[in-house]
Amino acid sequence: MTFWPVRIGSILIAVFGCIGLQVVANHQNDYIQRLLILAGLYVTLSVSLNLINGITGQFSIGHAAFYQVGAYLAGFLSVKYFHSSGLPPIVWLLVSMVAGALAAAVAGFVVGLPSLRLRGDYLAIVTLGFGEIIRIQVQNTPALGGAYGMNVEPKVKSVAVVWLLAIFCIAICRNLLKTATGLPFLAVREDEIASSAMGVNVTKAKVTAFVLGSAFAGAAGALLASFEGFITPATFAMDVSFIILTMVVLGGTGSITGSVVSAIFLTLLPEYLRGLNSPSGGPLTLTGGTVLGWMVAVIVAVSVLRWVYGDNGIPRLRRAMYAVGGLVAAFIVYLIASLAFNKVGKLHDKLIMIDQLRMVIFAVTLIVLMLLRPQGVFAHHEFSWNWVARIISNRRRRATA
Repeated sequence: MTFWPVRIGSILIAVFGCIGLQVVANHQNDYIQRLLILAGLYVTLSVSLNLINGITGQFSIGHAAFYQVGAYLAGFLSVKYFHSSGLPPIVWLLVSMVAGALAAAVAGFVVGLPSLRLRGDYLAIVTLGFGEIIRIQVQNTPALGGAYGMNVEPKVKSVAVVWLLAIFCIAICRNLLKTATGLPFLAVREDEIASSAMGVNVTKAKVTAFVLGSAFAGAAGALLASFEGFITPATFAMDVSFIILTMVVLGGTGSITGSVVSAIFLTLLPEYLRGLNSPSGGPLTLTGGTVLGWMVAVIVAVSVLRWVYGDNGIPRLRRAMYAVGGLVAAFIVYLIASLAFNKVGKLHDKLIMIDQLRMVIFAVTLIVLMLLRPQGVFAHHEFSWNWVARIISNRRRRATA
């Protein structure tokens, strides 16, 4: 009885939410608009890779290749046919997005079908090699701009379209997880041999996952090309694939909610650190001794929290008290260590701007989260309206008790 009202309500919330986000973005500067668009694109990329790696259990680390295929096909079509098509820019954006998705889907089929006998590290090597082949081929193709890059017209900034694509990707992957259609994907993830013995078409499940995940990556690439107005092979380097993979692992392999949250977090964290200022208004600057003090404090905090939340039989309340005490102890260690290190003249005189440390903080954050939560922040858990309803009903029950 509640199936269709919930689905229709979710669709309306998503559509009006994207329109509202576009209205808010129109009153922001270019920097904020860029962050919103990049966050939406990375949500699409991480959720689509989660379909391959998390839901189906494969191990692909060449997702930037499909991202690049969609971007360059959209750029090529724009250079050749946009002015002669007579289409409005927003309509052309949708057309190029569909074309990029189809091209990337074909590339995913080309990679997925011959790689069916591979799994784990071997499949990862194949997808990584495919990504490098695509990048080097584009770099040596004059029609695609070569190493210099390619201009893309028209240049369209549409926050609403980017986030509608992200929500559509989330909806597809969520339905695969929660309906009978997606059970073969989950069966392949758990055990390929057992699922095949039970009649699951393993080939179809793997290839479908690759095709769908690649198509969404290609659509995201087309939107990136239209937003940037200029693309180069360096935009789709190997590290982009690793960042997308990190988003999937950090959020929880198989968790769509985790992929969304980690994609937004890892997109915004470096940019937030870039803009940090000191109380005087200038760029935030730390001494070498202060940085070393924070490093020692992080090591102490992680060590204490790993012990507290390890399998040691500590009651929940006492565990929480130990965790708070560990964090306080880590802060005291920071104060003592930074004072001690700053006694050294060279460390005290060494000034480091926070902008120079932002990628270091980015890496340390990932390491700490993986040490404390190796299964990912959300593991296999998902956000749902039923979960919200349970929280509300529990609070009402407590209030009336």
